[in-house]
Amino acid sequence: MTAQQHFVSRAEQSLNAANPAADDENLRIFSFSVTDREAFKVSLDSDRGRAIASTLVLRDLFSFDVIERDGNRFNLEALFGKYESRIQRHTLELLRKLQAGETDIKAEILDLFVAKFVNFLRNPYSVKKVLNSITPIFNYVPTDPEVLRQFRAVLDGKKPQQEFLCAQLGITPLEYRNWLAALFLLLVELGPDEPLLLEGIVKGLYEDPSNEVGVYVHQYSGEHLDKRCLLSDRGYSMPASESEHLSFSFNLSADAFISYVFINVATSAREGIRPDIMELFLKRKKNVSVRHLTNDLPMLALYNQRCVYQCHQTVYCSSRTLYGVDCIPD
Repeated sequence: MTAQQHFVSRAEQSLNAANPAADDENLRIFSFSVTDREAFKVSLDSDRGRAIASTLVLRDLFSFDVIERDGNRFNLEALFGKYESRIQRHTLELLRKLQAGETDIKAEILDLFVAKFVNFLRNPYSVKKVLNSITPIFNYVPTDPEVLRQFRAVLDGKKPQQEFLCAQLGITPLEYRNWLAALFLLLVELGPDEPLLLEGIVKGLYEDPSNEVGVYVHQYSGEHLDKRCLLSDRGYSMPASESEHLSFSFNLSADAFISYVFINVATSAREGIRPDIMELFLKRKKNVSVRHLTNDLPMLALYNQRCVYQCHQTVYCSSRTLYGVDCIPD
């Protein structure tokens, strides 16, 4: 198995390629390093861009048992495969349907959220945040003997890359091990006919009777097709403070991004709301509200600025020219 492991898939990056007509091995993307987070200033790393094949990748990031003498390595890559394989198709289909005015988009909206949420969970620059968010997961133990054996390998396998990665990412060996274990628990069937824990988390967000769910798809075309959406090295940004409500913004492509907002009405409602009114709200059938907005330039500027402010160190784009962000040329 490969030692070079992407934490944002090549398929997803290719939707932001500077040369989208090239073959997979020759696709490139422009990278920008943050120079002043508060002022939204970045610098272009190379006028030629970077090869997507070697971008947003770390050696043995998801490997939990590396046998150095024969080069064998056991890792979590296969668990991510089914999400990576669908993300490009669902993205293109969602954008096509929205442009055509079609309303049957529930599957694309949900599947894209799951895939993008997996990106959040497996991002090495968000290890501490992920562990703080999913602490209860460690109450679960696989009941299937083979899965339990694999889980123990995740915990106790040889990880020669651990010291280097922990120093690079600013995490402890225990945090790294627990992060790999959490990813395994979330993405593997722990026993016969048991649903994935990941599915339970996503289902809880969408079906919580207290939550109002809004989805906003921003797309840029026509005279504004040259206005490009950034891709963060974290894979996401948060358009609102966590103290207000849970929200995620994700890059879809060079010309589109999507925001998911989960508002807990029970905690967000003003004091004094009548209990009977709240009860009616909690009982009513919930629908996910989806809005498709085109060429909203103030929102693109805000999105790009949040990507710069909230990224680890680098943002990516299909163009050398960024909208809403101050860029220093190479």
